[in-house]
Amino acid sequence: MDANRESAAFDAELAELLGELLRECAYEPLLLISSPYAGSALVRIARDGAPAPSRFDELLVEVYETERHRLIGWTVTQVPNRSDAEDIVQTALVRTYAARPDVRDTAAMRGYLWRVTGNLIKDGWKRTAVDRAHLDPDGQDRIVTLADRAGIAFDEQISLRHALITALEQLPPREREAVVLHTYAGNTYVQTAAMMGLAAGTVKAYVAGALAKVRAQLQAA
Repeated sequence: MDANRESAAFDAELAELLGELLRECAYEPLLLISSPYAGSALVRIARDGAPAPSRFDELLVEVYETERHRLIGWTVTQVPNRSDAEDIVQTALVRTYAARPDVRDTAAMRGYLWRVTGNLIKDGWKRTAVDRAHLDPDGQDRIVTLADRAGIAFDEQISLRHALITALEQLPPREREAVVLHTYAGNTYVQTAAMMGLAAGTVKAYVAGALAKVRAQLQAA
């Protein structure tokens, strides 16, 4: 019984760690790309007709970087203030990463991001006190603290971030979507289930399976 409680506590800390990482990625999308050559991807998208990158993450980051200001500018006309607009667009990035749609070029990815942003506005998305708290400038130290609480030891934060992103990328699509939506904004299982059109029990099983796989990946790393 004590072992089960300890495992559940570690899973809660791991979920919080994943949420913190995803919020960092929403503010700094290049963190989604593990490659040290990520900068070159941002150059390709600036040229019309340039070949699309092979990796989904690179394509997503490229399109987000070029569309972000237009998306925010349009969203500002739909919501009360710019802070809310920025949060909606960042949430659209994370949800697109979670859903990982089968898009293979910049035009399709651009359209998908705009649709997700529009849907968030139509759904009456609101910025919560929890979201505001995560703008804390001490986020760097928070990552280390959460990793320690989750029983994860890494020499430095860059390798920890890369390991977490790699682990998320290797999850089955529905498990990844469930754990990202659940951890990013602290959505309950019921709220996450409503977003995914599933039963809450199914989502809970997906999240548990995802956390177990992520922990196994981190331990192997």
